[in-house]
Order: sequence, then structure tokens, then C-alpha cells
Amino acid sequence: MNLSRRSFLRSSAAVSAASIAGSFASRAWAASDTVAIASLHDLSGPFDIYGAPSHLCMKIAVEEINAAGGLLGKKIDLKIYDAQSDINRYPQYAQKALLNDRCVMLQGAMTGAAREATRPIMRRYKVPFFYGSLYEGGLCEKNSFCVNTGGNQQVVPLLEWSFQNIGKKLYYIASDYNAPRNFGIWNHVVAKREGGEVLAEDYYPLDVTDFTAAIAKIQAAKPDIVHSCLVGGPAMAFYRQWAAAGMLKKIPIISIVFGAGNEHEVLAPEESDGVVVAYNYFQELDTPKNQEFLAKLDASVGKARPYINGDAFGGYSGVMLWAEAVKRAGSFEREAVTAAFESGIRWEGPAGVMTTDGPTHNTTQDVHIITVKNRVWSLIQKKGQIPPDTYGGRCNVFTNPNQTDFLMP
Repeated sequence: MNLSRRSFLRSSAAVSAASIAGSFASRAWAASDTVAIASLHDLSGPFDIYGAPSHLCMKIAVEEINAAGGLLGKKIDLKIYDAQSDINRYPQYAQKALLNDRCVMLQGAMTGAAREATRPIMRRYKVPFFYGSLYEGGLCEKNSFCVNTGGNQQVVPLLEWSFQNIGKKLYYIASDYNAPRNFGIWNHVVAKREGGEVLAEDYYPLDVTDFTAAIAKIQAAKPDIVHSCLVGGPAMAFYRQWAAAGMLKKIPIISIVFGAGNEHEVLAPEESDGVVVAYNYFQELDTPKNQEFLAKLDASVGKARPYINGDAFGGYSGVMLWAEAVKRAGSFEREAVTAAFESGIRWEGPAGVMTTDGPTHNTTQDVHIITVKNRVWSLIQKKGQIPPDTYGGRCNVFTNPNQTDFLMP
């Protein structure tokens, strides 16, 4: 086949652009004694209650790895980006991390909206995106790695326990954006399975602080259980108003997000005692590895640090699982690290054993149903080694390597 000079140049330019995008990071670390990874979190603004503790956990993981000699003979250089609770900054800073700082992985973008703004940038530049936040499940993408709980690992055990131990009639109140609405789907799935009923579901903007009408609607519906998926600082007003209305001891509250913003430390015990949640990790876990982890936190930043909850813990587990994949791969290259993650890595950390799952790019892990009293969490029930949901076999990066859309239960 004859190829004109113009056609050849066009083809070469296209190939070169793709190659350059994929090789920026590798060219940077190959000739250096350090390798850069990125923390992209909200360190200021209304969502810093989630972002700052997760970033702290990333910092502790990097310090631990570097203290042990680094990875493949290189120390890890943690590049820090504050998205300032502004969704527009996520793609901007992700691109800066990959092109300017040549990071070989990025973790953060904790909210659903932030995640969806960041994923396309990571795909374009062929750098692994580690997602450390709890989420609704259904992210099944070759370039993304989910190290926290998905819907079937968190909301399903919590709902099953609640329908079996509290009552069958559930009222759902949530913030109005994609993740709480997707979590709401699980209410109906599990209610049908457990013989329960979802009486109603109400969604409120993130800035709402007056829940008087909402509480009146719940009282009129007379549920056995209130399932709250209200997030952000303003949402704490609901719990204060619920307690002020004398409802805290009348209708139990369950939640898969309460505590992720350390609400239990902000609210008074009389405003929060008895709330039941489910997380893979909580700070009161009494295991030797967790005591070691907490000691490292205290030594690094002091005892005035924030409480480390299950959402924040993904900042630590994500870096550690990535590091295990790098060690198994013997490389920082995306394809080698991906293959190592997909091979099934077993890592025992502060939350117990976690094992990477190849087809879903999620993880198998323990989940704990816990309740709060006097700002301290205690264990109700442990659900051991829950695998990620395959969504009926639809979530499989081996058979669907180009899939990027979210899957629904």
C-alpha cells in the first residue's frame, strides 16, 4: 500500500500524541530516585470534612512505604491538590498532576460528581485512577480501581440487618445528587428480598438546613426505620431537629454516610446516640494492625487529628493496594500494575483482609455494622469477606474492556 507523506505525518502525529500521553509519567520516574503520585481531595470548602481525613490517610501510607525503603528503590513523592469543593477544579488539577507532575497514579475525587469529572482525564492520559471513597457500586472500568465498599457491600448488609432486627417499613431521606439516588435503588432491591416496604423517598438540595416539613412527613408515614443518606455540613441540621422533635428514641436511624463526615463528633450524644451504620473500617476496631495504624497517625500528626472513619480509610488502603500491585508487577507502568491488581492481591491491613478482584476492579473485604453511643462506635455484627457485585456478570473488565458507564442493580 502506498502512503503519501501527508498521510504518514497525520498517522505518526496521532500515534505520537497517544504515546506521549501514556509515557509522560514513565519518562519522569525512570531517570529519578522518586516517583510521584497525586492526592486530589477537597481540603477546603464544605466537603473538606470528607477530603481532609482521606488525604491524611494517603499521607500516612506514603510515609509508611518510604520509611520501609520506598518502592522499587524509589521514594514516593506525594503531590497535593486541593479541589476546594469546586467540581470544575477536578479535571483541571487531574490534568496538571499527570502532565506537569508526571504522577503515575491519582487517588481522591471522593464525591460521585468529582469522580465522574476526573475519570475521563485519567483515561485520556492512561494513568490509573484509584477511588478510595465508599460508593453506590457499579463502577466497572479498566482504568479505575475501587478500594472501598460498593453498594452490595455496605448498604445491602445494613438493610438486611435492619429489616431483620428493627422492622419492615422504611422511609428514605437523602441529598439530591447521583450517589444517594443510586443508593435509593438498593432500598427497593433489598426490601423486596427481605419482605420489607419503602414507604417514601425524599431528596433535598445539599444546602437545605430546615427539615421541619421533612420530619412532619416522616412522622405521618409512621415507618419502622429511617434510612438517611444526607451528606455535607448543612445536613447535620436534620439530626438536631430530629432529636429536638423527640424522635431519636422513637424511630431508629440507619445510614451509609452518617459518620463519614464525623458527624458523631460534631453532634451531641443526645442528637446522635443509637444511629446504626455500616463501614469496612471504624477507628475502634481492636486489632493489632489497627493499633499500629493509629499509632503511626498519632506519631505523624498528633492526637489532635480527625477521627478516621470508613470513608477516609480508603485513602490509606488505596495507596497500600497500589503499592502491593507495583511490587508484584515490578513496575510503575499502567499495564503491569493493572495486570497485578487483576491477578488477585491479598493484603491484610487495619480493616482486616482485602483482596483485589480482577473482573470488577473492586475488592473483597469485611464490613462492620456498628452503632454510636457517647461519640464512640461499637460493633453490632461483622459481615466477613463480602465480594464485589458483578451485576449479573455485566461487570467484567476482561470481557468488556472499553466499558465506562455505571451499572445499576
